Amino acid sequence: MSVEPDPSHWEVLSEREHADCRVYRVFEQRTRHLGDNREGTFYVMHCPDWIQAVPLTTDGQLILVNQYRFGSKQLSWEVPGGMMDPEDDSPESAAARELIEETGYRGNKTSYLGWSYPNPALQQNKTHFILIEGCEQVAGQDLDPNEELTIKTVPPREAIEMARRGEITHCICVNALFLLEKWLAERG
Repeated sequence: MSVEPDPSHWEVLSEREHADCRVYRVFEQRTRHLGDNREGTFYVMHCPDWIQAVPLTTDGQLILVNQYRFGSKQLSWEVPGGMMDPEDDSPESAAARELIEETGYRGNKTSYLGWSYPNPALQQNKTHFILIEGCEQVAGQDLDPNEELTIKTVPPREAIEMARRGEITHCICVNALFLLEKWLAERG
């Protein structure tokens, strides 16, 4: 079996802001290939890190939200999530904030499940996946002006099957369910 060398990295020669789109900024980067010195111009998005709360109720149900997504023009079942704000101390605190805002639920134990790049072709940010256990509804929703979410709880394995059937299609949520499935398997 032959092994080919890894692709080369590219060096950023210059970068300028191309567009400020409120929740992300687009930068034009002039770059040089470190292997053969060819140059190219690429556009990348600078976004804050994102979080996905993976909330389990006191009786072990997974909390899902359903909301309209402007990119796909479809309703989307997902776990609660959003952007980390500068005042968030950690992914865990950001996940707890998003959970209470979107659902009114609060949990009593958090565990860091992992992270991934949401789209490394265009973005530099990470998505952090936070398990929140012992969730109970303690408040109403506190939604942004253009948010409208419905909430349901399902057994975690049912949510995983929803993804397998194509009923959960948000790739970051699918990754959250993949990490939840791993966590469940490790617990036996």
